[in-house]
Amino acid sequence: MGKRQRTRFLAAGVAAVTLGLAATVAAAWGSSASRSAQSPSAATAKIKLPPETIGIMGPVDAAEIIKLANDATEQAAKALGWKTIRVDPGGDPAKMASGMTSLVNSKVNAIVLTTIEPSTIQSGLRAAAKAGIPVIDTHTLTHSSPLFAGEYFLSPPKEFNLLYQRMKKDLPSGSEIGVVGLPQFLNAKIAVDLFTPAAKKAGWKIVASHDADLAKLVPDTQQAVGDMIRANPGIDAIFGCCDFVPTGAVPAIRAAGKNMKVYALHGVPSTMPLVKSGLGVVEVADYQRGGLLAIDQLAKHFATGARIAKKIPPGQDYRTTIVDRTTAGKGFPYPTSKVIAPFLAKWAKLYTKTQ
Repeated sequence: MGKRQRTRFLAAGVAAVTLGLAATVAAAWGSSASRSAQSPSAATAKIKLPPETIGIMGPVDAAEIIKLANDATEQAAKALGWKTIRVDPGGDPAKMASGMTSLVNSKVNAIVLTTIEPSTIQSGLRAAAKAGIPVIDTHTLTHSSPLFAGEYFLSPPKEFNLLYQRMKKDLPSGSEIGVVGLPQFLNAKIAVDLFTPAAKKAGWKIVASHDADLAKLVPDTQQAVGDMIRANPGIDAIFGCCDFVPTGAVPAIRAAGKNMKVYALHGVPSTMPLVKSGLGVVEVADYQRGGLLAIDQLAKHFATGARIAKKIPPGQDYRTTIVDRTTAGKGFPYPTSKVIAPFLAKWAKLYTKTQ
């Protein structure tokens, strides 16, 4: 090998070593950078939440299921250090409209609603949109609106089918059923609309129906169920759209000396003793979830500028179950402390709350 050729090989070897060393250094640097990015201090870096005020409104806090959801929303907002302004329209549509407007005029940073129809608060929704105030409607289904930043609703068919399948196990073909509805609310109307053909398919006969008076739900239901029993001595069960039905129907059943069950959607904590008595079977959900999801989305939005999810994020849907005499003794299956716990743990890792 000549001197020139040996020189070329030597140069190539040096270059190879140099490149290899550079690659090793680069890999080491990348590994070091990666470890740095995953270091405890970086992994646990929190975002300080800006101070916000959240408006909260449902149709009527006297309805236990509405108050349960609104209380959880307020608890979640305050857990993040936010202020809240809460409106209770008492079931009056005019007060819902004026309440929405008052929240906008109060310059809240966001509004979380519980089962409020957009048509009832249309003027306030437009004002909120103009002011850049995101509005999220939650809980039981209402009509959709492009003015809602988010719509986090329970699925009416999912709820209904869970209860219907239980009824089919308990009630034979030929059973006589009385129905109590509340058509003012879309979700409740859908439940009765679903029950009518389902009852026919199961071979049941709807012998009576009644639309409850929103202003006096429990006493009106008690009177109506008493009338149903007196007019139909062979009645076998009551189907109810909503949480108030067992509270009104069970006393009427007891007064009539009947041994029949109330099957109702939207069981709440106060219905557990009635179910435990053996006179009720209820579908129950973690109703608080919608408001908690709303606060979760708002925290992310205000902290990072992220867009608010229009629908429930994947894997975050409401949970539902059936409570009967065998399980009612365990109490309400979805207490707020249990439903909110994963959210509080998540927020503690992500955010420094407003002081």
